[in-house]
Amino acid sequence: YFHIEQLAIKFFGCLLKCSTEFEIFKLIHKPNMLLNHESETVPKNTTSTIIDEKYHYELVQDISQDERYFHTEFSDQPLPLSDAIVLINIATFVKEHKWYEMLNHLDISSKGEHFILYQYTENNLYPTIISSALIQTTSNKHEWLFFDGFFQNTKWKPNLETDGLLSLTEATSMTPLTRSQFIDKTSNEIENDLFYSILDKTKICEAIRLTISGSKSKANYHLYLAQKGLAMALKESGRDVVFTIIEKPAMVLFYKAMNL
Repeated sequence: YFHIEQLAIKFFGCLLKCSTEFEIFKLIHKPNMLLNHESETVPKNTTSTIIDEKYHYELVQDISQDERYFHTEFSDQPLPLSDAIVLINIATFVKEHKWYEMLNHLDISSKGEHFILYQYTENNLYPTIISSALIQTTSNKHEWLFFDGFFQNTKWKPNLETDGLLSLTEATSMTPLTRSQFIDKTSNEIENDLFYSILDKTKICEAIRLTISGSKSKANYHLYLAQKGLAMALKESGRDVVFTIIEKPAMVLFYKAMNL
């Protein structure tokens, strides 16, 4: 182990970077059943929704059971949907943003319900993933990152605008909310109060690990399409309230600009 650590530091700078590259290597070079890229029987989801002519979006109930292959910008060959999403998560969250904590939880991105946004190009038989996000139901609320202590801060100042609370109340069946209910409460207490105020828990979900891929010149456009597609897909599936963790300031400004 000491010898491995020395080599990792020599070639990658540290063990974490080495582990990240090793996980990427395993995915890209993983044996798969795709033997003939020329096949004309590529399974396609005919129920996907088209957004802005070229882009498709859909909710996949369990990506580990999906047999389709997708291209990503991080691999020369197409990968099974599950592997493609894991690869994108590693390349964006871990390698780019250095969120090495995710290395111990990569399995979360390989199964379960996911939102995907993708497009078909003229030169490729398989579609290219533009965006993905993990969707978690209230049945496993104990696993939600939204309520994890790591994403809590006593210095946060909650936004308790009356219009926002009113629109939230009208959006779904929940106990009426008033601003006075949340005065002098911590963000964690407020978030739990909001969660338990919603009467029908099937209309709630958590959406996390939103990834955006593609050329840098189209990054903002893809971010816009991903947010629009995700919101529409969740609404179409009967979800009225989505708990999420936002890292990009541009996304916060986007939702703030939309107001109600």
